[in-house]
Amino acid sequence: MLATGKLFNQALAQGRLFQYIPLGLEYVGFDANGQRVMGLNTNCITNVVVKDKNLSWKIPDTWTFEAAATVPCVYSTVYLALYIYGKMKKGDKVLIHSGTGGIGQAAIHLALKEGCEVFTTVGTSDKRKFIKKNFPTISDKHIGNSRDTSFEQMIMQETNGRGVNIVLNSLAEEKLIASIHCLAQNGRFLEIGKFDLNSNNPLDVSIFRKGISFYGVLLDNMFTSDHKYKSQLCEMMTNGLKNGTIKPLNAKIFAKTEIEEAFRYMASGRHIGKIIISIPEVDKPLDNPVLAYRRYYCLKNKSYIILGGLGGFGLELTDWLIFRGARNIVLISRTGIKNGYQRMKVRLWKSYGVNVLIMQNINVADYKDCEYLLRTAERGAPVDAIFNLGVILKDNILENQTAATFAETFQSKARATQTLDKLSRQICPKLRHFVVFSSVSCGRGNAGQTNYGMANSIMERICEKRVEEGLPGLAIQWGAVGDVGLVADMQEENKELIIGGTLQQRISSCLNELDKFLIYGRPIVSSMVVAEKKAGSSGLSSLVETVANILDIKDWKVISQNTYLAELGVDSMMTVEIKQTLERDFDIFLTTQEIRNLTFAKLNKLTNDNVSSNANANGNANVNGNANVSDDNTLNNKKPNVVETNAINLLIGIVKDKDFILESCLNLSTKKQESTTEVFLIPGIDGSATIFNYLIPNIKFSTTFLHYTTIDIDAVDIISEATDHLINVSQSL
Repeated sequence: MLATGKLFNQALAQGRLFQYIPLGLEYVGFDANGQRVMGLNTNCITNVVVKDKNLSWKIPDTWTFEAAATVPCVYSTVYLALYIYGKMKKGDKVLIHSGTGGIGQAAIHLALKEGCEVFTTVGTSDKRKFIKKNFPTISDKHIGNSRDTSFEQMIMQETNGRGVNIVLNSLAEEKLIASIHCLAQNGRFLEIGKFDLNSNNPLDVSIFRKGISFYGVLLDNMFTSDHKYKSQLCEMMTNGLKNGTIKPLNAKIFAKTEIEEAFRYMASGRHIGKIIISIPEVDKPLDNPVLAYRRYYCLKNKSYIILGGLGGFGLELTDWLIFRGARNIVLISRTGIKNGYQRMKVRLWKSYGVNVLIMQNINVADYKDCEYLLRTAERGAPVDAIFNLGVILKDNILENQTAATFAETFQSKARATQTLDKLSRQICPKLRHFVVFSSVSCGRGNAGQTNYGMANSIMERICEKRVEEGLPGLAIQWGAVGDVGLVADMQEENKELIIGGTLQQRISSCLNELDKFLIYGRPIVSSMVVAEKKAGSSGLSSLVETVANILDIKDWKVISQNTYLAELGVDSMMTVEIKQTLERDFDIFLTTQEIRNLTFAKLNKLTNDNVSSNANANGNANVNGNANVSDDNTLNNKKPNVVETNAINLLIGIVKDKDFILESCLNLSTKKQESTTEVFLIPGIDGSATIFNYLIPNIKFSTTFLHYTTIDIDAVDIISEATDHLINVSQSL
């Protein structure tokens, strides 16, 4: 469902902290004692898992690892649904959808063993034959079609209108509604699908007049340490393995080099049972280590210091560290919290159980202040990593630079890093990472930033020296960073900013690269996005060939240019893949229906129009001598509506220096008319009312806005002050 785009990460993630790797809920392998085990946990797409003793079971000696891999999720879901929620007992009538799937087979097996009357649905004639062959006690009249709602009529006919006691449902939309109608009086509906739950599709509540019960069966909820059914489920699984009730399911096995083929096979809907990707080599021992990408994790019992932690990049870095397990954060800021967004983020982190210490008015370049900082952090928890994101810009051409401007720029970078280097050797003996944020301008130079480049260069030399002496040290030369930070503040609405031949790097990309940098251990690294032109004849070939490759067409030139993609066999998974590829690589935005109606002739025209549009977009402006700003002159179907984009930017706009206003209630200079009408404007979560500047020319009445981003006062005081202001205004009308 994730691969086809029908579900998003949030549908599987149990809260924001667990949204990074929502896949991989089961595992097989060896435990620390060398025993073969299988079990359930989060983030199992890895080579190391922390075992939950209540969700781990010994693999029977006669089973292979591939056989064991078919069991944990499937049987745990079925036991949880049919026995714990559904209270299944002998004589119950049970409807089990998608009977040839993994859960379907396991559910049919347990229901028949319990002595229930089983009804099921399948999608093809081959799957119907499979059910009749493997479960001969199920009558052909009890096997319906899962591709439409005709099974409802089958159930009512075979039960004389009474319905079934239990429905184990994995179907969606109108088929879910039809399944509910199949329930008898006081029936139990067990929903194991996520599509309708995630889409918040409406449910006809009149069905509850029959006294039915509706259960959302979410196995991933079982991973919480205090789940009330965890021990009961563990006991059921253990007994099922001991008495032979649990049996491995049918599975089609793919090699680790055939991952794409495995997903396409699953999307085709032809598979029966489970699909397994076998990672170990067939001719190698299973206990050999498996190569895997390393991933950076923080330690919960350590602390992490971030200089500039309340800045744009600093907030995102802190968020990322918390996602990776950090629970003790020390943020250094010159001014402390000064807007609503920062305050919201800190409250959010504390709600996760994170200890957040904010230290302001600390000059890290000063020996005593730096010592106080490190010792304070060490008292809370041993310091594991130090990140220096501090920056003070005093740009000017060299002849206009002074010793004071150099010293001020050096203060937060070179001198702070120098002091941290010296004192951390004494105070933080177990320091694992010493990271400074540098810039590509350090080596390449940038007009007016000699002092900034030199400060970065000094930090890099300090890191190199530390690594030579066997200490941690990492300097990251970032290019232009988009979304947040200094460059993001420079960028105009709907403009593409090119600085020194580089584009802004999305903050998500920066954090992905940071993950690698923290692991590889090189002292100086860099990350940037080089601006490239996609126009030209190669763009046409690339677009058409990309779509043809997704459709597995070897030579697209032999295909009729006016044949629709739908006629060429494009399925839902291919449609999503084409959609994502067009958006990511070609900046072309189409709906799924528009993609199905595409032809290769339309693709050629679309690409030619795109190339012409890019070639005509030459409105350039210089930024610091190295930047070009180009208007987005694109096709209507290439970019979201500009008005909508502006509205979104207004809602989540970044607070800039011009927004730092001391008053909380201000009168706007509008085109006032003689009227008793008074307009009051209240900002969003960032608290900055200056976003209403766009509206000022169009307001014809006396207008007041509430502004509270830069004053650290209690909400009650804000309300009181605003109320007094409104009273004064009303009395003057």
